[in-house]
Formats: sequence, C-alpha cells, structure tokens
Amino acid sequence: MDQTCNDPNVAANSLHDFECICNADMMVKMVDGPATCVDDECATSPCGMTQTCTDLNTSPMSTGDFECECGNGVKATGMPAVCNMGTNDECMTMPCGTGQSCLDPDTTAMSLLDFVCSCVTGVGNNVGSPAACVDDECASSPCGSGQTCVDADTSVGSTGDFTCTCTSPKTGSAMGSAAVCALDECSAAPCGAGQTCDDPVKLPSSLLDYTCSCSNGAMAVGAPASCDVDECLPSPCGTGQTCSDPNTASNSLHDFECVCDNDMTLRAVDGPATCSKDECASMPCGMGQTCNDPSPTPSSLLDYTCTCGNGVVATGAAAVCDGDECANSPCGSGQTCSDPNTASNSLHDFVCTCDNDNSLTRVDGPATCDKDECASMPCGMGQTCNDPKKEFGSLHDFTCTCGNGVMTTGASAVCETDECAAMPCGTGQTCNDPNMATNSLHDFECVCDKDASLKAVDGPATCDKDECVSMPCGAGQTCTDPVQSLQSLTDFVCDCGNGVTAIGGAAVCEVDECLASPCGLGQSCSDPNIAANKLHDFVCTCPNDASLTAIDGPATCDKDECKYNPCGAGQTCQDPTLTLQSTHDFVCTCSNGVTATGAPASCEKDECEDEPCGKQQTCNDPNKAANVLHDFVCTCDNFPQLTAVDGPATCDKNECAGNPCGMDQQCNDPVQTLESLHDFTCTCANGVSAVNVAATCELNECDADPCGDGETCSDPDTSFVVQHNFVCRCKSDLTKTKVDGPVGNCPMPGETRQCAAMPCGPGQTCSASSDSSSSSDFVCSCDGSAITKLNGPANCAVPDGDECLLAPCDVGSQDCMDPNPSQSGDFVCTCRYGGNTETGASADCGSASSDSRSNSGSGSDSAVSGSDSNTNSNSKDSESDSNSNSNSMDSDSTGSSPPTPNSCKSKPCGDEQTCSDYGEYFVCTCDDNENLRKKDGRAECSVGKDNECARSNLCGEKQSCEDKDEGGEENFVCSCWESDMKSTGSAVDNCRLGAGNNSDDDEDDDGGIPWWVWLLVALGATLLTCAMYAGYRKHKMNDDDLTLNEFCESVPQNHGNEMRNLETVQV
Repeated sequence: MDQTCNDPNVAANSLHDFECICNADMMVKMVDGPATCVDDECATSPCGMTQTCTDLNTSPMSTGDFECECGNGVKATGMPAVCNMGTNDECMTMPCGTGQSCLDPDTTAMSLLDFVCSCVTGVGNNVGSPAACVDDECASSPCGSGQTCVDADTSVGSTGDFTCTCTSPKTGSAMGSAAVCALDECSAAPCGAGQTCDDPVKLPSSLLDYTCSCSNGAMAVGAPASCDVDECLPSPCGTGQTCSDPNTASNSLHDFECVCDNDMTLRAVDGPATCSKDECASMPCGMGQTCNDPSPTPSSLLDYTCTCGNGVVATGAAAVCDGDECANSPCGSGQTCSDPNTASNSLHDFVCTCDNDNSLTRVDGPATCDKDECASMPCGMGQTCNDPKKEFGSLHDFTCTCGNGVMTTGASAVCETDECAAMPCGTGQTCNDPNMATNSLHDFECVCDKDASLKAVDGPATCDKDECVSMPCGAGQTCTDPVQSLQSLTDFVCDCGNGVTAIGGAAVCEVDECLASPCGLGQSCSDPNIAANKLHDFVCTCPNDASLTAIDGPATCDKDECKYNPCGAGQTCQDPTLTLQSTHDFVCTCSNGVTATGAPASCEKDECEDEPCGKQQTCNDPNKAANVLHDFVCTCDNFPQLTAVDGPATCDKNECAGNPCGMDQQCNDPVQTLESLHDFTCTCANGVSAVNVAATCELNECDADPCGDGETCSDPDTSFVVQHNFVCRCKSDLTKTKVDGPVGNCPMPGETRQCAAMPCGPGQTCSASSDSSSSSDFVCSCDGSAITKLNGPANCAVPDGDECLLAPCDVGSQDCMDPNPSQSGDFVCTCRYGGNTETGASADCGSASSDSRSNSGSGSDSAVSGSDSNTNSNSKDSESDSNSNSNSMDSDSTGSSPPTPNSCKSKPCGDEQTCSDYGEYFVCTCDDNENLRKKDGRAECSVGKDNECARSNLCGEKQSCEDKDEGGEENFVCSCWESDMKSTGSAVDNCRLGAGNNSDDDEDDDGGIPWWVWLLVALGATLLTCAMYAGYRKHKMNDDDLTLNEFCESVPQNHGNEMRNLETVQV
C-alpha cells in the first residue's frame, strides 16, 4: 500500500472529504480520490522520439531529474541530449513532448536550450524545456448561468474534473458537466389547504409543473385545483332540455349531458342536444319551389317536399320543374350547377361544383362545400359562436364566447364559475365570489359571521372561535383549543394518543427514522417503534452478514475483507479501512512489490503476450514484473539494429522519417514497405544524390591528403560534382605543382621555382630545365611516360607504338617526337637549346658532350648526354650539377628508369617532421630545426643544447648529422644519403658513388666499391668494367636475376648514368 487514507469528518452528511496521502512523500496528497504518488516525467516524452528517457526519481515532488540518452551514448539530465555537435536544431528530438509545438531560433551547435515549447492545448510556454500547460476547463463556462465552476486540475490532458455547483436557492452539483439544479416548487405550499402538492421535475427549467390534487381526485397543474365544478349551473343546454353532470370533480369537465324534454332519446354530451330539425330551413328546394317539412325532428330526415309552381313535387330533394335541372338553382349559393343533358327524360344528372374548391362536386344535389360548425349551436345559451373557416378541412375551430369575454375553441365555454359553490369557507363564514367568470378564479372571499372585519381571499378566514374547527391536527389526533379567542391564536394542542403532543400545529405522531437512509449504502434499516417520541432506535443490518447490526447508526459490515483470503496464494492482503463505506479497498501485494487494490495483483505480466510489436518484429520483455511495464522491446526481424521500447519499431515504413539525410538535403523513400529497405535517396540542392546514405554535397579533395609529405594541397572548387581539380604544391619550391596528383620528388630548399604558375596542366609534372641558362625555362613531363616538352604542355595523348615512350632521347636536354608510330626507327631527338636534331638516335646537343664522348673512348653516342660537370666528379662544387650526371645508383635523376613510388605516402616521419621523397629513399626533417634530419627513418628532434648537429648545417646537402657524444667537440658524424660514405667531425667531401676519400680500407664498412674495381676501370677495360660492375650490383643490390650479358647489353639504354659515371672515373 503506497497511500494512507484519512477522513477528518466521519459524519454521514460529510462525504467526499477523505484525503489520500502518499507514504513515500507526505507532501503529496489528494482529497476525495487517490493521490498521484508516482509521476514519471518520461510519460510526456520530453526527450523526443529518437532518444531514450529514464526518470531517475518518479516522485511528483522531484522534477527535472529525467535523463535523455542518444543512441551514441550521449546523455543529458533534465533536457534532451545533443546527439551531434554539427548544425543542431534542438526541436529535431521533439523535446517538448506531445501537445506542444517547438521552435529553435538558433540551430547552431553552440546554441543550446534556447528552443521554445508552446502549448497547443491550453495556455503556457517555456524556453529550454517543456512548458507547464494550463488548461482551465472553467474558462469556457461549461456550467452556464446560475452555477459556479471550479477546475480541480488545470493540467493539460486532465479533462472532465471541473465541478459545477448550483447557486442558492437551487441545489445540486456535478463533475464534468453542468449540474442539474433542483428546485421544489411545493416548498412554497402553492396549493392551499386540503390539497396535495407534487413537483414531478424539481428543476429550475421546469416551472409550474407541480400538481395540486383534491381528495376527490380533482387535479390542477401549476395552480390550486378546483375540487368541485357543476357544469350544469350555467344552464348550458338551453330551454326545452334537461342538464345533468355525472361528475362534478373539477378534473372531470365536458361530461355534462343535455336531454331533450320532448324526446328522451335525443341527447348530447358537452353541449345542447338537437331536439328539432326543420329541413326546410336550409332552403333545399331551390328558387320558385315551395318546401314543406311535415315532421321537423332529427329522427325524421329527408321527408321534406319541394313543389314547383306547375305542381311538380319531389320528396327529399328539389323538384325538377323543367328540362334544365339547373334552372331552379338546386345547388344553392357558393356552387355552380351544370346540367349535361337538359332533356326532360334525363333527370337527376345535374352536377353541383363548389366555387371555393372545384374538386368538391355532387350529382343530383348540392355539394358539401363547407361546414358551419355553429349551425348545430354547440356553444350553449348566452354564448356567441363563430366558425372562421366553414370548411370540412377545418373542423373544431369554432369559438364560443361568453358575454364576459371568456372564450373557448372547439367546445362550449364555461362562462361562470361560482367558487363559493364548493363551500370553501367552512362553517361560521360567508362566501362571496365577486366575479364568477371562469377566467377569474381564486378571488372568492370568506367573511367571519361574527366579525365581518375578519375575512380572507381564496380561503377560509381565521375567525378563531375555535381553532380546532379547521381540524388542524390531522387524522387520528385530538385537538384542544384551551382559549378560543382572537387574542389567543395557535394555542390549540394536538394529541396523538401515544403521549406525543404538539401546540399550534399537527403533532408528528410517528417518525420512521429509516426514511433518511441513515445506514448508508448496502445496509437494510428497520425502525421497531416509529412513535415520534421513540427516536434513535433504528437498526442497521449488513447485507452480507445479518448478524452484523448496529442501533442508531451504520453497522460495521466489513470487519476485515482479508479474512476470506481474496488475494490468493503467494500474496499478502491488507484492509486499511474496516467499514462498509470503504469496501474493495483491500490491497494485495506480490513478493516483487506489485500491488493491486480490491482484487488479486497480477504479479507478472509478459507484455509480449498481446503481440504489441505487430508483424515481422520480435518482442522481448526483459522484466515481467507487473509493476515494470512499458519496457518491452520490439526488434525488426529484417534489421535487428532497429528497435523500439514500449511500442512497435519503425522497420522502415518510411525511411525518411528519421531524417537520415541531414540538413539541407531532400529525402525520398520510393517504396515505403518493410520489404523495401535502404532504398531512400538523399539529394543535395546542387543535384548530387546518394542512395541509402546522406549525400556528400561538398567534397574537399584535400581532406584525403592526396599530395603526400612535403607538399601542400588546395581545392579551388569543393563542389562534389567538380572533382580531380585539387592542386599539389611543393612546400620547399612553390613552382613545383601538379593537378589531381602528388608532385613527387619535391626539391630541397634552394631549387628552381619556374613552375609556380602550373603551366603544364593535369596529368603532367612541371620541373625546371636543367640545361637552360634561363631561370624561366621549364619542362613538362607526361605522367607514366617519358614524353616531355620545353616551356609548354607536352602532348601526352600519343598512340600505342610511339617510340618516344621508350625515352630514346636524353630526357634532360632533348625532346622526342615520333612522326609515324607504326614505323620503327623514325623518332626524332631535338636539342632544346641549339636546335640540333637526330633521327633514330639521341642528338648531339653541344661540344662539351662530344668532348666527353671522345675522351671516354666508349664510341656510343646514346650513352653520353650531360654538362661539363662530368669531368669534375671529385669537385665539391660538382653536386650542384649532379641533376644530369649523378654518381649515385639510387639517384632520382631524370633518366629512363621507371618512376618509383612515393615513399612519403605512408607518412613514415609522423607529426612535427617533414618527409621528402628522393625516389629510392626518403628523408625526415624536423620542422623546428632543418639541420636535424635522417634518411629512411624518423629524425631525432629532441636533442640537448650541446648537440653539435642542431647548431648549423655541419654536413651539407644530402647528408645526415649525428652527435653521439653531446658533451664533446667535433664528435659528430656525417653520413651520405646516396652512398655509404661517412665522416667524423666534418662533412663528407664527395658523397658520389666511388668517391671514397674518407676511408683507408680496401672496402669500407658500408660496402663501398672495392679499389680493384676502380683499378680495372682505370685500365680502360670497358667490357670487363661492365662485367665487374654487374657483379657489384649482384652483390650490393641483391639483383640476383641480372646476368652479365643482360646487364652489359642494356647498359647504353637502361644504365646510362652508371656507365657515364664509370667512364668519368676511367678517364
């Protein structure tokens, strides 16, 4: 039991004042009904449809403690959770609940709890949480006039709890509708002495419906009854007739009878009888004929004779005096006569037609066109009769008017009523009726015979000669008036005989106390002694147990409802109130806390038994305790991720209902059925669409980091429909750019910047020309092929079979063109500077190249193409020109070898370091100190202040610096990137392959080229050098698949740079 009941006043006339108090919170209570002890704030759905709501404290005194949880785990207390931090229309989660509208004026993610909830029903609004809607039902004046209205609960959704109360003197009240106010008209005693009053409908709207009844049965409605009326007194029958009234009761009117004196068989009720009938009075014979009625009585009709001037006689009808039967006007006035055949032998065929209605006709006689009801003298003597419409269709509309103006319709009027005829004044008084007109009643006057000054109107006067004369005590009582004088009134004594007396009025001899129903609902009452002086002896008996009785009050019939074990096994029973007025209030409690009042509790309730989820969904009730309801879960069979609590899940009847497309997109679900899932379409304003997922209306291609390390990315148009237009630019040289792909091999700081304007276009790489003396010259190279062009976009769209794809010309200084791809050996190499050309072979672009070829002794034109730097391989300054003739096998020089993958793509350097790709190796450089860098691995950026490598660029270009002993001086080690050369305390003088001037060993620790290789080179053994170098590659490069012949035959084409380096050393 979660409530306690308290009745402050247990008097039987004090009802509906009991109070229910919640045990969990004594401040929560309700009068005349159960209190609301549990108030689940989640019932109003404050979190919206897409969030789960949990009320942490369901006490009505605890508000704002509900918790809203998004599907992604985001929670909020007292308000809907913000499930995403993008554009956030808080109204999307329907935080206001049902019956309220929501408006979010600022839908930015940082603007929270500014939504406005407004009541749709009732009055009220609030910002940031549901409004407290007030719906006062009395505002619409449901009770009407003459009643007061009080709404006990003005909350929205609470209807029908207003109370209408009638204002005095009317009584009555009602809940949920206008009260039926009672008004007993008999309380004012309108009928007078000797009559019984009854008000059948005690309503203010039903007035003057009370009845006054006389002891003889006479009755009147809305006024005192006339107990006796002799209808024969005004002589309604007239002369020659006798009147008799069999019943003179005032409620028995129009029953007097008139009997003809000359014929007792001739009589009439409620009017004069017709004692004579002269048929000639209606002139039935027509013009020129004589009428004679030999027996003018009603019993002798149609015996009159019509005689023509020529002696023709007819009985009971007009005679036909000549051939035209209409000549004698047989039809009478108001009718038209027509004789279809005027032959004398064709008689009785004339037709009479009523002028006022030509459908009323008659052959051989007058038609019945009208009916003058006054002709029968229905009104009686002294009255005027008027029939306004003398037609058969209008009967009983005649009026009878008395000389005094009294008028009756359809019957004889009662012109006079002598109210004194009934002797209303009694003995010792004289009655006088000044106006006996029937419309003037209740004006008779009673005058005391012994004192004419004592009189009364419409009733006996109080003469008080003896007050007992009027029998004021009633039947069965003895009346005694000790002082019979006017000065001593109302001193008579009424004695019941059983000892009960009363002075000045009738004694109440008997009082049946049970008439007031003192025992209450369901109990029988008996009063063993109804004498008025025997009170408080009534007995109340319980209906369910006759042995349970009480005297002078209700019996206690329900000692304990629990004694019959109404709850059943496994439940405890408690009856808080052991009275008949409080039945069926016992409480059954299950072991799990589930309770029920007045019936066994349902301890368990599997909500899934009623199949609340519908078809194609699975229902699961995690807690089947009856007090844990609305927790069943519906799961879609075809999509288990779609679930709902306390109701069917939305299994994609309309996939757009959950707004899957997001803001600013149009969602369309073409087939809204469970069989058609994931077919919704999201469409952007720019036309971009996607199926089963929100469309990507805008796409910044740079978000995918397509350019690699050491490069910046820019997307000039982020519209989703415009793609492959992002631009990659080297951080160290803004002139190196590429559209729709990484530049690759971005130069170190200090290299040329001719390509800043992106002159080559998509699919091509721009680089500075290594052979040009002008800093503005650049070369465009096709991606994936060796096709190039100086100072302009290359023609990359070449057909298959183009020999230029094999890079037969020097890529660094020559352009290649194949005029006929279907023919071999016709390609043309053109020097970019000087204009020299060669067909079928690399061109001779300068004297320096020719000299180096002659000095080399190789005799191969295709193997030589470079600058004068080839003759100065041991010079420190030679590195500046090494782009065309590098000594490193791992060099990324522009040759015919296939392009290498971008090693920086995998971001091997991590954050706060820049990755530079040099083809077969990469270098990581610290962002905060460019002197700290490392080949093929992350640089050590966190070094001490005494680290020599951090001070300046001690090792020079393409070398890494490492200080293993930060406390010493000149202990740093410089390591070459493109060879195994190292130096301690100073930079390596020449890092190119073979320039091992920093080691005294036959072969350094890192695998430098042995001295005997260079000896063989110096001896000019070109072929042997080729074989020796092939063995070196096989040993150092793990090139196990390379044979001597394959290597030496491919040297001019595939290993030109290596051979040129060997030749340079040989020279």
